[in-house]
Amino acid sequence: MEAIRRELCDFIEDHDIKYSQIAKELRVDKSSMTKFKKDGTIGFRALVVMAHLLFPKDPDSKISNWCLQLDDTSKEMVKQAFEYAAITRNTKLLEHLINEHKGKSHLKSYVSMYRTILNYMDMKISIKEMIQEMNEFKASKDKELHILAGIYKCYGNYSLGEYFLVISDAMEIGGSINKMNDKRELFIKECYIHRFAEMIAPTYLKLNNLKGAAHYANIILQANISPKLKADATYLLGMTKLLHNPDESIKYFEKSYSLMRLTGVDYLINDSYNNLVMAKAYQYRSDTQKLSEYLETLEEVVYLEEGDSFYECLKIYEKGGVDNLLEGHRKFLYKSNFFISALIASDLLSTGIHPYLLETLSSYKHNKKEMFYFEEDFIECFSDRSDFFSSRTA
Repeated sequence: MEAIRRELCDFIEDHDIKYSQIAKELRVDKSSMTKFKKDGTIGFRALVVMAHLLFPKDPDSKISNWCLQLDDTSKEMVKQAFEYAAITRNTKLLEHLINEHKGKSHLKSYVSMYRTILNYMDMKISIKEMIQEMNEFKASKDKELHILAGIYKCYGNYSLGEYFLVISDAMEIGGSINKMNDKRELFIKECYIHRFAEMIAPTYLKLNNLKGAAHYANIILQANISPKLKADATYLLGMTKLLHNPDESIKYFEKSYSLMRLTGVDYLINDSYNNLVMAKAYQYRSDTQKLSEYLETLEEVVYLEEGDSFYECLKIYEKGGVDNLLEGHRKFLYKSNFFISALIASDLLSTGIHPYLLETLSSYKHNKKEMFYFEEDFIECFSDRSDFFSSRTA
């Protein structure tokens, strides 16, 4: 920590920044900054905030560099470094941390957990293998490992189409996160709320709870962790507007594509481009020729194993005919994809189906009042603070 303390203190003093200004941004008293200046005592969350505050052009590189300088004298700091690497999808950093701290008995369970997470992100283990390993961590007496294992089981079950199982497990997970300490455990709590949002927002979309999906998409968006995650959240917001506000929906898809281009990852950019094209194609679902023209401009579809449900929906419209629409509705209803089934049902009115039956077909959704609704602006440690230098007073 000494090297980190010296780097930060030198930077603060070289730029004539008052420690009281830093304390205000960190929401701590001045004595905390005096202690940091003296012996380097500081929490990991404060490092994350200061990286965004003082090095706004590339805070992730700064935090990653500090993570590599942590020793194992503080188990909490190392645990939080693991979580930072995992939630930002920095697999190189995560692998380094795992190798650095393997063999240390007091970190053994965390090294094992994040090795499983890394293997899953690198697609070295299957979804079912990941779920099996997380079942073992669920038995842990460590509260944080127990919650994280539950979240990853939900990720897996979502991928397997077990949406109601995700919702069921989310009740316990949300309650456990809600009980976490807002001071001592705040960084991990913020990360877990973000992970909760990542798993529940698309699940709510599948179950046609558009209000819930939008709420948690906004949590992801406001957290500001990475362009990729913000693009994913913006995509979800676009989907929630698809049927009732098509113009606004297209704007969200365009924004999602713009954000995803910042990642520089070709297959992610292609997927985001495809989402935009399909959203535009959906507006021409009654014109099969125009719809086909849009679909022909798609980049390679990368959803190789399960297919993309929106793409499958558009192919049903391309075929046309009441029978195909009804069969498509039945198919998606059977798969508990109530959102797509409701999209199709909304177009069956013009086919002569009785309005009462149409309302029944399109009204499937999940909306439990007892579900946890964390505040949209709760996650603050990754917030953009690039205006600090221009707005601070001497």
